[in-house]
Amino acid sequence: MNRALRSVASAASPILSWGLERVNGRRGGVVLAYHELSAHTLREQLLAVSERYRYVSLSELVGRVAANQSTVGLAAITFDDGYGPVIEDAARISHEHGWPMTFYLPTRYLDSREPYWYQELRPLLDRASARGESLAELDASFRRLRSEPEVEAKLRGLRLRLHGSEARPDWLETTPPISWERVRELSRNAAISFEAHTVSHLALSRLDDDTIASEMESCCRRIEEFTGRRVEHFCYPFGGLPEIGDAAPRIARRRFRSATTLLRGRCGAGADLAMLPRVPLYDGDSAAIVALKVATAR
Repeated sequence: MNRALRSVASAASPILSWGLERVNGRRGGVVLAYHELSAHTLREQLLAVSERYRYVSLSELVGRVAANQSTVGLAAITFDDGYGPVIEDAARISHEHGWPMTFYLPTRYLDSREPYWYQELRPLLDRASARGESLAELDASFRRLRSEPEVEAKLRGLRLRLHGSEARPDWLETTPPISWERVRELSRNAAISFEAHTVSHLALSRLDDDTIASEMESCCRRIEEFTGRRVEHFCYPFGGLPEIGDAAPRIARRRFRSATTLLRGRCGAGADLAMLPRVPLYDGDSAAIVALKVATAR
C-alpha cells in the first residue's frame, strides 16, 4: 500500500472502508496472507477483520468456490514460510478464538534446520549497498537467485564476493522454521492445517515442468508423513505473476484443490482455484490499514 493510501487510511478509514466493503464485499470472501509478524499485531489484525468476516478453514472456502456457492462474509487465514515462532503464536490465537488457520511449509528448511536463503540474502545485499555497491546490481542478484536450483552454492559465492568468506556471517539473525515434531503435535488440532509451499522456496517460473512437479510432490509427501493428512492446498513462492509463470498453475491443477498467490483480490464465484488471490497483511499495518486493504480488495 503506497504512502497516499496510508494517509487516506489514517484520516478516513472507518467511513471509507465501510463504504468500500459494502460494494466489494458482495464479490466474495477473502484469504488473508501472513508471513512474519508479532503475536500482538496478529491478534489485533485478526480481531479487526473478524468484525466483518467469519473465519472458516481454507478448505471450506475453496469448497464453496468450487461449488459456486456464496463466500460473502467469509475469510480464511493463511501463513507462508513455516516460521516457528509465528506458527506458535498463531496456534495459540487459533486455540483461544477457535479460528481455523493454514500454514504453508517449504520442507527443505524444516529438514535441514538451516536459515531460509531469502532471509539471509536481503541483509547481505543491504550491507553491500551501504558500502556503496550498486543497488540495481544487487537487486538483480536477488531476482536471479529466486529461480536458481543451486541457490545455496550461489549464496556462498555471493557471501565470498560481498564479505570475503563463504561462511554464513556471525551477525546474521534469521527466524527458525518450525520443527517437524511440532508439526506432528499441532496437526492433532483439526483447526490447524499444514499445506505445501515447495521444497526449496524457489520462484517456479524458470524451472522446467519435471522440477516443478517434483518440488510440489516431494513437499507433499514430507508433510503428509508427519501430519497423517493428505496435502490439498499449495502456495506459490513469492506469489507474483513473474515468479509463478505459466507452467506451475497447470501442474498445480493436477495435484491440488487450490493454489494461492499474493495477487490481491477476493475469492468469489468464478475465481480460478489454481490462482487464488489473497490479501497480504504485514507487521506495520494498523487496524485502519487492514480494514482498508480488505475493503479495497476486488
